Amino acid sequence: MRSSTLIASAAVAILAFFSIQTALAQMPDVAAGRKRAEVCMACHGENGRAVVPGVPHLAGQNRDYLAQALRDYRLAQERHNPTMTEMAKPLSDADIDNIAGFFHGLRAEK
Repeated sequence: MRSSTLIASAAVAILAFFSIQTALAQMPDVAAGRKRAEVCMACHGENGRAVVPGVPHLAGQNRDYLAQALRDYRLAQERHNPTMTEMAKPLSDADIDNIAGFFHGLRAEK
């Protein structure tokens, strides 16, 4: 009885370890996102509040939404904006996740 409890406990610990490792691997590198997003700030603002009329604010936006929007701009199929397509084309998936994490983490002002 004790060995089955020990085996079950070890299995749970191993699963928890790998779950944590997977979650950490999926966390964006916000510092890298900020650096890569410097060119974005010309229109979307350093604080994620747009400085150009008609350009959306990005501060506090949902991270998954921002990442998908950038991927869509990069492919130029779902979203059609020549400026954003050119900005998104050279971005890797990691760049996109990091940029989305950066803007998501900024405080949205009301």
